[in-house]
Amino acid sequence: MVRRLAAILAADAVDYSKKMGIDEEAAFSALSARRAIIDAVIEGHGGRIFNTSGDGVLAEYQSSVEAVRSALEIQSQVSKLNEKLAPADQMAFRIGITFGDVMLEDGDFFGEGVNIAARLEALAQPDGICVSKQVFDQLSGKLGKSFANAGTHRLKNIDRAVEVWCWPRQHAKKMRRSAWGRRWPLAVAASIVILATIGAGLILSSAYEEALPSDPRIAVIPFKNIGGNSDDAFFSDGLTRDINAYLSKFSNLFVISPDAGIPYRDNADCKRIRSDLGADYILTGTVRRSADQIRVTTAFTNARTCRQLDAPGPFDRNLSLANVIDIQLEIAKKVAAQIGSADAPLFNAEIQRAIRREAPDNLAAYDCVLLSYWFYETFEPERHSRARACLERALEYDPDYSLGWSRLAFSYIESKKYAIDTPANWAMLSRQAADRAIGLDPDNPDAYYALAVLSQMEGEDASVFRSLAERAIELNPNDAFVLADLGTWIAYTGAWERGKELVSRAKLLNPNHQSWWDWIWLLHHYLNGEYAEARDVALKINLPDNYIIQAALAATYGMLEQQTKAEQTLAHLMEIRPDFPQDPRLPYRIRGMEPELIEGLMEGLRKAGLAVPPETTSGNDP
Repeated sequence: MVRRLAAILAADAVDYSKKMGIDEEAAFSALSARRAIIDAVIEGHGGRIFNTSGDGVLAEYQSSVEAVRSALEIQSQVSKLNEKLAPADQMAFRIGITFGDVMLEDGDFFGEGVNIAARLEALAQPDGICVSKQVFDQLSGKLGKSFANAGTHRLKNIDRAVEVWCWPRQHAKKMRRSAWGRRWPLAVAASIVILATIGAGLILSSAYEEALPSDPRIAVIPFKNIGGNSDDAFFSDGLTRDINAYLSKFSNLFVISPDAGIPYRDNADCKRIRSDLGADYILTGTVRRSADQIRVTTAFTNARTCRQLDAPGPFDRNLSLANVIDIQLEIAKKVAAQIGSADAPLFNAEIQRAIRREAPDNLAAYDCVLLSYWFYETFEPERHSRARACLERALEYDPDYSLGWSRLAFSYIESKKYAIDTPANWAMLSRQAADRAIGLDPDNPDAYYALAVLSQMEGEDASVFRSLAERAIELNPNDAFVLADLGTWIAYTGAWERGKELVSRAKLLNPNHQSWWDWIWLLHHYLNGEYAEARDVALKINLPDNYIIQAALAATYGMLEQQTKAEQTLAHLMEIRPDFPQDPRLPYRIRGMEPELIEGLMEGLRKAGLAVPPETTSGNDP
């Protein structure tokens, strides 16, 4: 018996037994005609049929992409054939596809991968396709069809929950609702047990489960800066980010992260955005600002038809913070009204007044906050230093700006993480700034986010960190970057499944997410002794100049006894981080990772050829 990785496709005719009971010959003839189509398509896409039983087909592919392409072609050709026939003579198929480890013996495949494909097929609607997350992750940008998340499902005889993605998207939406309905009694029961055993204080970290926003899906493409000063790009990006945040307050709108739209800023091709992001609507715009004026124009498109809708604006205003906020709110409200949102918190006058109350007194402080977010695009030290100095200066004149204080708290944290002009008392300064932010606004999620990361970096009890992290998520459940980052930090504490859940949610909100979001999968594989899988994730992340990932990759090669690759990776690590050998535990320790994981990585690095020193707390910042 041989094990291998393969994509498995399972297809089955709908109501075939019922049709056989009515007219055996007609049913068999209809099935034969469609099997001729299916067999030819599978062969044409490099698949191999390894099992047939009555009206079902099981096929194996080396490529998940080819498996899905063949499934789409099968459904297209069968549908065209059905269009020519009377309803009684039509026959539809369901298809399920997964990718994973299977066993091969005498030309037949066995194992969990085959079973999951069959269960996914049963979930699909007639003429539809359901795939596992492993398959979906390999499809990004490679198909002209959009699969939608159908929730996490318990499948018969499968001991773990499976995240499912389906086409067409309308079916996925119904499945998400049914999956949530099935989980709700379990969530209530879990809450009761947790309350009885550890108290209400930890309910959020153990049982809190966010429901994703429902359709329609809106892609807000970062607005283009068309002013004379190219340095104003941070302002147009920040203005877009705030519009995105306001739209996210509508709980029935699925607002795709603006970071996902960056590749389309200069060419907002409707069909490409619809295909890549699964968007139903697209908002684009331009920003021009001068010393005393601001002009914002927008375009709003129905992505399903690529027809232009009535766009908000244009807006020509004097440059003031009050006018900037007015423009952002007007754009968000008009977009929501165009779609017909039934849930419209921004139409509430009190909420609009609260948004204005939380704003700073002047545009300069707002600019500093936008600069602090700009740092994350490149992580350039110059951007960090500029933003931190700007915030420190602005808060002297505008000390009641809660978001300004929480961003300043993060600037001190980042100075430690990235070794950029780190103050000796960075932790104290960060905590003071975050506490000031919460004092000014007890519902500032950014402040709880900062305190959570600071708690982990200072080695406080994991329950403190998780409580702060879950509070930040509760207050801001739809910020993809925050979800991915906090999910990663949560996984560091040993709560791997919760961390993966949050990062997976972030990936749904940002289909063009950064590759480092898979980092915790690499670490968890390594912790579990799955070194080949850890190596594959590291190679998929493909960040050759990120020393932490390269160190982990060298460790996986060491544990796999692939000595040549281990030594090559270690040599490259020394080029990009010459001081790494002084304290190789430091970058993992400062992130609060479990000692078992850290020492496991050290063992791999030893086998790769690194002289790992005894445990020490000295060394430079990561």
